Amino acid sequence: MINKFYKSFYNNYSKFLKFLFFLRYVITIFLIAITLFLSIPKLFNYEKKQDILKNYLFVNYNLEINNFKTIKFNIFPIPNLSLINADLKIKDKSINFKTKNLYIFLNFKNIYNYENFKANKIILNDNEIFLEASKVKEFINYLDKTKPKLEIKNLNINLEKNNDKIIKINSINFLNYGYKKNYIEGEIFEKRFKITLKDNNHKLKFKLLKTGLTANFEFDKKKSDSFTSGSSKIKLLNNFLRFNFNINENNVRIIKSNFRNRYLSFSLDSLLKFNPYFKIDSNININEFNEKLLDYLSFEKIVQNQDIIKKINGNIKIKYKSKKYSNNIIEENYSSLNFTYGRLFFENKILFLGGELNCTGNTILVAEFPKLNFICLVIISDKKKLLKKFSIKKENNTKIINLNIEGSLNLLNKKVNFKKINIGKEFVANDEDIKFFKEKFQNILFDEGFFKLFSKEKIKKFIVEIT
Repeated sequence: MINKFYKSFYNNYSKFLKFLFFLRYVITIFLIAITLFLSIPKLFNYEKKQDILKNYLFVNYNLEINNFKTIKFNIFPIPNLSLINADLKIKDKSINFKTKNLYIFLNFKNIYNYENFKANKIILNDNEIFLEASKVKEFINYLDKTKPKLEIKNLNINLEKNNDKIIKINSINFLNYGYKKNYIEGEIFEKRFKITLKDNNHKLKFKLLKTGLTANFEFDKKKSDSFTSGSSKIKLLNNFLRFNFNINENNVRIIKSNFRNRYLSFSLDSLLKFNPYFKIDSNININEFNEKLLDYLSFEKIVQNQDIIKKINGNIKIKYKSKKYSNNIIEENYSSLNFTYGRLFFENKILFLGGELNCTGNTILVAEFPKLNFICLVIISDKKKLLKKFSIKKENNTKIINLNIEGSLNLLNKKVNFKKINIGKEFVANDEDIKFFKEKFQNILFDEGFFKLFSKEKIKKFIVEIT
């Protein structure tokens, strides 16, 4: 029965079966031909084609090839040529970089014939660039204006200023076509980031992954080669910052800025200069201040960033006026800070209920054990109001007290040294008095560090102990 079925099937479909057997040979021949077609070019010497490739990259991608190790033909993923360890320069710009693999993806018609050569796209893989800060805009403009398909994989940018390293941005990926066009990802501060460009590159969104930091920038549409301006909104967890900016080759100006979180609110105008050296000039107006913020500040953590501190130069002025019904100790504050390569000079005036405090001094923040030298004048014009602020009941008089103090604070070891303490000519502290004030100051005010000096409870306890 089965034999009859096969015989009947064969008689009825013999022509179809013969066609299938024939097609098997055709497919085999086709695969062999394709394999040979794609494999034979690996035997060619592509060094002879380098002038054609250099000219194509120069005309279409504005890339000059200064040097390379060798040229290889690759079959996968699609036929391409790779220039190994190439030194590149952007045409008409002093921007040079290195790439381990420059892939040129070929049209099939150009695999054997290099007349009228045209590539499908190029990929720059494993790249390193040392870029002056003043050239950043030129590099971005180059990427923006390149129209043929370009993909950059694993680009490391070493940002410099006068050959001094500023920051390194690693593992940058970028392409100028497809669904990921105008989408950039990379790594900074050992954290991955993503950048999205929209509205013809006038809107930029930056996100630092796993940190809660997002930033939105909107650039003014009036383009200029000399400056860039716009506005920004930045969010880091529950911290919000808005500001307008103007950027040129020499400086960044920040205006109409506002910062706020649950403990602090301030406005800021600032000028950051890059040439001939880095300098910052800022005016800060504090609108709201919660004393609980001091619990999160640590001088020890601040001075750990010595590489950053050494680069801070300039003047910062800070103003603060508390709300009318605020319970803060400080009613008004005026500070002037001058930073010079790790050295800090300061002037400070604090108005509190019943008096004021005026201090000047200096410190070297990058020293192994920073010591803050100070000269302070405390004027108590209304002792009754001052004691009432701290709920202290003491006998008092209406006489104005002028207290002069001179000394230094060892900011890491939490030690104080008083050189002089006197109240006008009426009282001049002797060695025994200075020792007493030193012990009380260190044990009560300074036992938890610099920022806890301003704790209301500590100040109250200190006043009770010394009066």
